[in-house]
Amino acid sequence: DKALLLASLHHPMNDQSNVPSWARAAEPLVPSVNVASVKKEVRSSIKEIGRAADEMVRLGRRRGGPGASEQLLALSTETRERARATSQTLRAAFGAVDDASPDHAALVSLSEEFKAAVLRFQQEAEAASGAAAPSQAPQSQPSLQPLPPLKPLPQFAGEMSPAMDIEAGGGGEGGGG
Repeated sequence: DKALLLASLHHPMNDQSNVPSWARAAEPLVPSVNVASVKKEVRSSIKEIGRAADEMVRLGRRRGGPGASEQLLALSTETRERARATSQTLRAAFGAVDDASPDHAALVSLSEEFKAAVLRFQQEAEAASGAAAPSQAPQSQPSLQPLPPLKPLPQFAGEMSPAMDIEAGGGGEGGGG
């Protein structure tokens, strides 16, 4: 048994000099992830995004105040950067866990919480910037009217071929009705 073990250790297939460097790498091919630290980081981001949404509401109330628009922009930029980083963290974590694992289920739940926080922030940011304030009465949408038919410019009127004249029922491709 001992001789067989020694022989197998010196077998050419076990010789590390014949193995390419990428195959000898110490890191696993699939990155591992510490789900507990990901959860902690994402929950922290969710809280910060929630605080930013609350701050958007406060800044939206004093919309015309001095420096309010600069504060809105700075807060929006900072929060969007945080959301991008958190999204990348979640994507990396999803890539490192098995779809059928309990960790995957926990990440799905966390991802839904994150999406809800980002959506709330986005809505509050739009409201604070005046794009769509939820406290205002819904504005009626302007009715859409069809555009009048296109008429060729006088200088090009003689150059228009019958195939291009849609209103005249020109014989273009697939036309002619």
